[in-house]
Order: sequence, then structure tokens, then C-alpha cells
Amino acid sequence: MTPQIDAAYTWVDGTDPSFLEEARRHSQAPQDLNPERFRDPYDLLRYSLRSLEANAPWLGRVFLLTRRAQAPAWLKRDHPRLRLVHHDEVAPERGMLPTFNSNVIESLLHRLPGVSEHFVYMNDDYFLCSRVPREAFYAPDGRIRVFGTLVGEHIRGRVYERQLLSFGLVEHGPVLIDRAEWQRMQEDAADEMAKLHLHRFRQGDDLRPDRLYRWHMLSRRRESARAEPFWRYLRNAAFHKVTPGVAGQRRALGAIARRPPWFLCLNDDLGPGADPEVVEAVRAFLRELFPRPSSFEA
Repeated sequence: MTPQIDAAYTWVDGTDPSFLEEARRHSQAPQDLNPERFRDPYDLLRYSLRSLEANAPWLGRVFLLTRRAQAPAWLKRDHPRLRLVHHDEVAPERGMLPTFNSNVIESLLHRLPGVSEHFVYMNDDYFLCSRVPREAFYAPDGRIRVFGTLVGEHIRGRVYERQLLSFGLVEHGPVLIDRAEWQRMQEDAADEMAKLHLHRFRQGDDLRPDRLYRWHMLSRRRESARAEPFWRYLRNAAFHKVTPGVAGQRRALGAIARRPPWFLCLNDDLGPGADPEVVEAVRAFLRELFPRPSSFEA
């Protein structure tokens, strides 16, 4: 029998007044309150779940990790395949919460109660735009395909945010996580993880769990992981920045819609003000690609 593979999301309601008030109370620098990190005028999670259900029906349950007691208003909370988990259920240390740092929250994924041994981690701005087989995540010999390898998996310096080169083009996409290895990599880097957990907001010297995982799997667990060359990955993936200029956005999104990839990331780069015309263009694009409501919508 083929083992079940679940999906896990992290999500926050950046319009929640109590969230905004608490974030302002703890912030120490203007970049802490960068709206691009918290806002979602596009309703991304709704469409990401539609894409998941339509194009990866082999996935099992969906775990949504969020701040207590948040959940999207449209979410069917009693869905039999949904597990709503709050930060305080998985945070291992006193004083860690509240956290507004996505890197800290991602480090807790292996603690999701009952999540499958292998699960697919999705940000809410990731989409599956065409049918994605299980084999997209597994090599023919059963090893986990590790995406995002651009300059070599042995360069551990990629773990941190500050770099001379950006690897976002190949790093923003779903990750198949081996739960035991996600935990083991953190045990091996316990001092660094402890420092990360003190950062309530993202900062330049954050340990990046997703990058550490790639390095860990390909340097320490090569028998169970296979590097996926960036050029092969980019055949089936797209990374799109949502920037000002509605005409350019419509052209770029139209090109994606004509040849939908397996994996798509829509990265919010609109700056402090979200141009309503661009927002509507993105929403129209998502409605076109994923018109059918998922069973997770009430």
C-alpha cells in the first residue's frame, strides 16, 4: 500500500486588528511591519487549495498552521481532511510566541500532530497549475527529489538570508519534507535553531529551514535524496513577482495561463501600497485558472 502524503500550509490573517496591534507592540524596526509579509488581497490560500484538490488528488489531509484563533472566514473547518493547528500547539519553548517570523513557524512543521512521515509543504502563494504526479517529488528509485540546487548542495552558506546571489527563482515552490529528517537537521543545528527562535520578526541573519533542509538532505542523507538540477526544475515551475504596472502584469500572467506549469509562485512585490488594478488582475488570473471551488470552501 502506498503511504499517505499530506499537505501542510502556514498562513496568517494580516488584516486581523489584534494581530496588527501585537505586531506593532513587538516591532523594533520599520521592516518588521512590511505589509508584503502579512497581507493577502488576492485570497491566495483559497486558490492554492483549489489547485491542490484539482491537480494533486493523491494528496491526503491538509494541515493549516496559523495563529490562534485565526482561520479564513470561507474555510470549512469541519472538513474531514482538514487539520487546523495553532502556533501554541507546536511551539516547544516558552517565550517563543508570539512570533511573526515565517522562518520560525516553518521550523515547527515536523511537530504538526499526526502529519504523515512525508508531506508536501506549501506556502499560500504556491499553486499547482496542471496535473502533478507523485513522481514529481520522487525519483524512480524512490529517493526524494530536492529542488532549488543552483550552485551545489555543499555550500552551507546558502542557509542564511543574506547572499551575494539570489536563488529565489528555484527556491519558491513546494517542498517534500521527510518529517524525521526535518527534526534531525534541527537537532544537528540546535544552537543555531535556538537563536532563530528568539527572532520574533524575520531578519537578515535568520537560519532558513528550507535551505538547511536541502543542504542536510543532499550532504548528510544522500542515500534518500536526489538533487534535481535547476534547469530541469524550471521546465515545470514558474516564479512570478507581482509588481506595479497592470499592463505588464496582465501580459505576464496571460503567458503563464497559456502554458500552466506544475508549480507556480506568485510573489507579492507591490510595495507598501497594493495597486487595486494589479490586485484585480491577479485575482482574475486565479479565477481563470481555478474556477471551481474546492471542497474546503464553506
